[in-house]
Amino acid sequence: MRRLVVAVALAALPAFADEVHLKGGGRVSGEIIEQTGESVTVDIGGGTLTVRASSVVSIERGISPMQEFRRRAAEVPAGDAEAWRDLARWARGNALQSQVEEAYSQVLAILPDDEEANRALGRVQLDGRWVSEEEGYRARGYVEFEGEWMTPAEQRAILADRQAGEEAARRANEERVREIEAEQAAERANAEAESAAFVHGDLPRYGDPVYWGWGAGPTTWPASPQQPIELGGSVGRNW
Repeated sequence: MRRLVVAVALAALPAFADEVHLKGGGRVSGEIIEQTGESVTVDIGGGTLTVRASSVVSIERGISPMQEFRRRAAEVPAGDAEAWRDLARWARGNALQSQVEEAYSQVLAILPDDEEANRALGRVQLDGRWVSEEEGYRARGYVEFEGEWMTPAEQRAILADRQAGEEAARRANEERVREIEAEQAAERANAEAESAAFVHGDLPRYGDPVYWGWGAGPTTWPASPQQPIELGGSVGRNW
């Protein structure tokens, strides 16, 4: 993506800019504003681009559109709105958007009602006068919300939808919590029931028959240490 942006910028720049030729056949055109042993920084009009010196094959110095703009701007006669207008159009043709705005601002400083300059700077008419886009929207009752202009009703609808979604998510979360708590309660009840059965009902007690299933052995456990124990038909004492 970065290479594509650079390519687009290069296509709009004339051949007399500084040319930084890169390994692999690429190049960057603009005005070299800094060059060190480690990198080369080029002003390409809408910003700067820095490349590693190790990636540079050669550099061809020229006059960049930025340098040309500055030269022409310095030569504009005071109060000459048409000269600034021509320079703004030239800057637009050379993809110097910041300089387009700069030149049209100079036009407005001389001719505040100039339609071309006002529209180029994003201004709109309100009751016969030119105002900023923001002022125009606010005057018509619009509000800015998350980077967009909309009516208050549209903003309320968006907020209501979000609130409804958040409420639905909250209810779903609470329902899930209740389900988990119910599952945990059921598990605790089962564990308690099993523990009660183990202690009170399902294990052999003294006096309950116990069947060994093989060989000789006592037929019952004594109910107390002094209870006689039956041994193969004879009676003995607990030992």
